[in-house]
Amino acid sequence: MATYTKTQGTSVLTLQSVASGAVLISTAIDVSGKIAVTLFIHFGRRATTALTVGCQIRIEGSSKSSGDGHWYPLFIYTTDVAAAESEAVTGTNNAGQNVITVASTTNLSAGDVIYIDNSTIGNSEWHRIKSVVTNTSITLEDNLAHAQNSGSATIYDQAQIFRAVDINCRALGRLRVVVDDSGTGQAIAIEVDMVSADSFA
Repeated sequence: MATYTKTQGTSVLTLQSVASGAVLISTAIDVSGKIAVTLFIHFGRRATTALTVGCQIRIEGSSKSSGDGHWYPLFIYTTDVAAAESEAVTGTNNAGQNVITVASTTNLSAGDVIYIDNSTIGNSEWHRIKSVVTNTSITLEDNLAHAQNSGSATIYDQAQIFRAVDINCRALGRLRVVVDDSGTGQAIAIEVDMVSADSFA
């Protein structure tokens, strides 16, 4: 039976904060030797006020094998703008557990995608809420990858996840991601990973 050879977990944009008014552009990725790629995008809020406009995330392909000025949008995602809820984490919540203690669960509901903003941004993470114990704790669908403790972690709702549909690379040489935060009015968090189909045999 024929199978694809894949490369998983390629980082296109490492988890980072994008300042208000900034535009972040990834390094150009050579996809000329790949069959297809799928991009996975995490978007997180770092403030509670509504965005002035949505943050625009563009997946772009180039018509040239090198150089600039020939990038064209393949997919465009615009985030929601609604005000976010923030809740400080309480107590000690170790990596490997899926319950986080909080003093308040206002506006946090099962099914919500949340961004946990850690003071060490590389230890921040995205999750989906499985259940809520009012003003006590939230249970996540998956375990924490990092410890999220009182004084160092804050939960924000209104986080979003996107999956760029499979991008056919047979007629595409280079790919990049542009995060346009120029009009939102606040800093945001972003992370983009890629899975590629490299060969078929």
